[in-house]
Amino acid sequence: MRAQLLAAALAVHFLKRVLEKIIAQLQRQIFFPMSLSPRSSVAVLFVHQYSGSMPLTTAATISSSYFLITAAMLYAQHLAAGLPDPPVDLDLLYPGVAAFAVGIAGNFYHHFLLSQLRTTTAKTKEYRIPTGGLFALVACPHYLFEIVGFFGFAMIAQTVHALAVAAGAAAYLAGRSCATRRWYESKFEDFPASVKALVPYIL
Repeated sequence: MRAQLLAAALAVHFLKRVLEKIIAQLQRQIFFPMSLSPRSSVAVLFVHQYSGSMPLTTAATISSSYFLITAAMLYAQHLAAGLPDPPVDLDLLYPGVAAFAVGIAGNFYHHFLLSQLRTTTAKTKEYRIPTGGLFALVACPHYLFEIVGFFGFAMIAQTVHALAVAAGAAAYLAGRSCATRRWYESKFEDFPASVKALVPYIL
């Protein structure tokens, strides 16, 4: 059952990304129908809605790493299926499902807030500080919830590989959050000092 829940959680994680892209595409077609050619309309479905551009090599690297991490996590779970249960049962399966659900919902909600911001500023190319949700407390709440989701994976899987993936994702996203906060401070003079990078009141 653990393997099936992990596979389902990973599938939901990537289906969420597809859904985000579809929603972003629909927003652009509704608000700026003449700004997209048919070719770019199709491309938007397969490229995340960022305010800037991303080189193809970078996108390919990120996509490949996601695929390899997912495949390795499922394979590690498959290999561990025949092993005896550990003497101390941490009983993290259902808390892991709950953590994943919170992470995926929070990540989706804050990505939606970002997509709304990009839609309203698409014509002017003017960037604004995101608002709503946990944006009042941290610069990158979508990264915070993504980390929660990754630790949900680790709690479901209960393998060293899944824990290493979660820890690596947390370190990477924490670095990106700090860099984003520094960019906000350099771009906006009125950026609140109380807004942290990733974890409210702490980091």
